[in-house]
Amino acid sequence: MSPATAGPGSTRITFLGHASFLFEAGGETLLTDPVFSDRIAHLFTKRSRPSRFRPEEIPGELTVLISHGHHDHLDYRSLGRVGRRRQLVVPWGLAPMARLRGFTNVLTLRPWESADFGRWRVTAVPSRHFGGRLPFLYTSGYQGYVLSGPSCIYFAGDTGFDAEIFRAIRARFVIDLAVLPIDGAFFPPYRRNHMNVEDALAAFRELGAGRMLPMHFDTYPASMWSEGHAGHRLLVEAARSGLAGRVTLLDESASLDLPTSGTTDGPGTIGRSAADSVAPAPRIR
Repeated sequence: MSPATAGPGSTRITFLGHASFLFEAGGETLLTDPVFSDRIAHLFTKRSRPSRFRPEEIPGELTVLISHGHHDHLDYRSLGRVGRRRQLVVPWGLAPMARLRGFTNVLTLRPWESADFGRWRVTAVPSRHFGGRLPFLYTSGYQGYVLSGPSCIYFAGDTGFDAEIFRAIRARFVIDLAVLPIDGAFFPPYRRNHMNVEDALAAFRELGAGRMLPMHFDTYPASMWSEGHAGHRLLVEAARSGLAGRVTLLDESASLDLPTSGTTDGPGTIGRSAADSVAPAPRIR
């Protein structure tokens, strides 16, 4: 799969699996948490299906945003395929290792700090999670990002539900699209630092966002549920909550075109909305 290009007057959001997304407008692209490997950290959970995306072929200006250092969000093999001279934005504590691995253009942002990349302003925002890797937990930062410019998009990274954080983001930004994890909150203490479907919809409401895209489901199975379960529950609960038409479930490699005018009535999506929800649980393909 080669990268798609957004049409004039829109931002194209392409889902690449788990927490990996392309946000592209006018030839300027942001890429979040690129992980394309068949297994997490060479050894752990196997990807549901091989990634068909070719990050080597991303054209134009590209900025890569890393939310935190866990293996399913920071994979140095995948980053190497993107390119070691690309602009890399990381939380505190990750820049030294990235530079040791040959990445030459690394910027550290802490929560509420911003940097401009072409027409995009990227602002790091707090999350409720933790950083570091075994055995060195809590040795690096963790955060989401707000991407403001052609559209205003909140990418949550990994986070638990925290109304105070979401209200603080809402106070600073008018969010067109919230990208939220939905399948990672089952067992304490894991539950505190992740969200399930109900948490994600509550976060969507707290943020006051126009639309929602889910992430962190199915690509690297990590829950008790079968493939497709979380996405189906999201569509059912969104419809039940009166959010039909504002929540879209993208298949991997599919895209949503978001108008840059600041409105939330898009010209069309490739995916399923809550209004399309039916009783049988869909398979995500």
